[in-house]
Amino acid sequence: MSELDPKFVREITKFGAINFSACYNCGNCTAVCNLSENQANFPRMFIRYGMTGQPEKILNSKEIWLCYACGDCSESCPRQAFPGDYMAALRRYTIAKADKTGLTRLLFTNNPFAILFTVLLACLLGSLVLTVKSDEAVARWLFTYIPYEVVHNIGLAVFILTGLTMVAGIVSFIRHIWNPGNIGSDGNKPVISWPKVVKALKKTGIELAAMKRYQSCDKEDDSYWKHKPWLLKPWFVHWCIMWGFLGLLLATVLDFIFKNPATMMWLPSRLLGTLTGILLMYGASIAITYRLMKLTKTYSDGKLADWFFLVFLWIAGFTGFWLELAVIVNADTQLNQIIFLIHTVISMELVLLFAFSKFAHAVYRPLALYLYFYHT
Repeated sequence: MSELDPKFVREITKFGAINFSACYNCGNCTAVCNLSENQANFPRMFIRYGMTGQPEKILNSKEIWLCYACGDCSESCPRQAFPGDYMAALRRYTIAKADKTGLTRLLFTNNPFAILFTVLLACLLGSLVLTVKSDEAVARWLFTYIPYEVVHNIGLAVFILTGLTMVAGIVSFIRHIWNPGNIGSDGNKPVISWPKVVKALKKTGIELAAMKRYQSCDKEDDSYWKHKPWLLKPWFVHWCIMWGFLGLLLATVLDFIFKNPATMMWLPSRLLGTLTGILLMYGASIAITYRLMKLTKTYSDGKLADWFFLVFLWIAGFTGFWLELAVIVNADTQLNQIIFLIHTVISMELVLLFAFSKFAHAVYRPLALYLYFYHT
């Protein structure tokens, strides 16, 4: 039997794993998991990788991204090793390792730093927004102490550096999980199979559109969600958050390209924003409620990074609807200007912290799904 690696155990524990070294390899977690199969055997295998100190096995895996954290494995673990939390910790660890700046690691493992950094970033972004509205009283006050050009240039530099870091993280992630297959008998690497590419793209698209694999997590007779309405099931909550944000992002881009969003309310892009905003608010509200009520183990052990992500999404959605109502009634008040500043800063933080937060799932999971479907 491989020896325990205490150093690596402590490393993974920092990212939210709970007592996973208590595992005695019974395999119960893998047996109860509806998503685990011959080609993707988890979480048992990855607990062994963590306990014996094999980070490359973890970083090179697609399987940790196939888990949707339903919590069935943690519910059934006889040793209270919380394999579901462990799998979530591995995803945080992988995101952090893809970021070479070290910022992601600090945001995931150091709560005081995460809070301070988020507040300081909000102040910087708020100042940047004020450069657009430089005639406002607060902006005039700010620019008497800090030159306009300094604020504007710092904000621009932050956006550029964040974008470059995001691209570098995605490239690093792909390099780790890309596995073109074994060397053939002729000594050459296998060529890309275009039929397999099409098949993998199709299966990935179906999974993202319908969450079919995630739906299978709720089908066990003893599942807490078995007899709940589909509107309340975790897969649908996740679906609403994902498509709600993507729809709002598309609507925002269309607004920016084609019109002044403050003057024309009933264009298709605004209707798209309203509908997807409802999805986002519904999903975020239900997810926050489940965490407050601690309905299952999955919702009982939320980390600060999870709370930040959900609360920021909810605030962005709520302030967005507030501003839409203000536009409809033509209410240009000081309060609405403050709400606009909050909405813009929160939205910008979500985008800027994309590669440094749980939000990275939006890219890493689809990539892992695609490569998994391609190789199976």
